[in-house]
Amino acid sequence: MDTPQTTWADPSLAGLFSLGAGTTAVWAAFTGRVGPQDLPILVIWLLSVAFVQGVTGLIALKRGDALGGAIYLSFAALFWGAPAATTAMLIGQPALTPDLPTMTLATNGWVFALLGLVLASFLPIFAQQSALSMIAIGLFSVAVFLLAGLNLQSPETQAQAPWNTVGWFAGWLIGLAGLAMVYLGVATAWSIAFGRNVLPIPPPVEFFKPAQASTSQVTASTSQPAAER
Repeated sequence: MDTPQTTWADPSLAGLFSLGAGTTAVWAAFTGRVGPQDLPILVIWLLSVAFVQGVTGLIALKRGDALGGAIYLSFAALFWGAPAATTAMLIGQPALTPDLPTMTLATNGWVFALLGLVLASFLPIFAQQSALSMIAIGLFSVAVFLLAGLNLQSPETQAQAPWNTVGWFAGWLIGLAGLAMVYLGVATAWSIAFGRNVLPIPPPVEFFKPAQASTSQVTASTSQPAAER
């Protein structure tokens, strides 16, 4: 008896909505909507987003989507999981290691500087999906660069001008990027549910056109019987 093949559904909606939840939490923290006493709650939300993003990435890989899987897994570990863990360590240091100098997030700053470059390099890829995706990733990239510069400063300097404004501005960029991702998720969900496009989605921006013609020619050539060649 043959075993039926299991087909995994596209998990990208969960990934988009989790991004919206996480960016809202970060926006609230960096724009002064919540205070330092709420940082443990922020850690919980960051870890929750990291979990959903990780599962989304694994399912994407299971479906054969190497690019989508790599992006979601990278977001899960590097943009959500690691910042959650470092924030938790920063909160717990006074109780765990009171004799050591005050911990800083300078390491995060250097890593964010690299990750900002990586995000920027993905702009042409996201542009192939939608102009809105490209704009959202562009906002994320700028915000990550701003957070890199902010985290490289001492805690005392971060609270002073102009760095306190830098953090506020980065928070707004992240919040707007998250709203764009949520809109894409809602528009996609409605199109699936109603069988038609209800909310408009901006068309792709083709920086580099894929070589569809050459690919189809190769496929047609290899699919012909040997007697016809």
